[in-house]
Amino acid sequence: MLISKGIKEKVMSDEKAENMDDIHAVIGHAVSCLLKSDQPLQLDHITALLKQQEEAAPVQLKQDYVNAMSKIAEKCLAS
Repeated sequence: MLISKGIKEKVMSDEKAENMDDIHAVIGHAVSCLLKSDQPLQLDHITALLKQQEEAAPVQLKQDYVNAMSKIAEKCLAS
């Protein structure tokens, strides 16, 4: 069965959007944890906490943390 190019692009676009939602969720959770513990919101603190959370996360969620850390690093390099 052939999948049209438009449908394939839509599915890939939806997957990217879901992935970004997952990235935003794990970053948001890390920021929330830092705020609750009165720690400063600095990139090194956020990425360190993401790394800790990634190590403790179930296997199916680990990639979300890796993607979040990569996205933060990508944004820092672009600045």
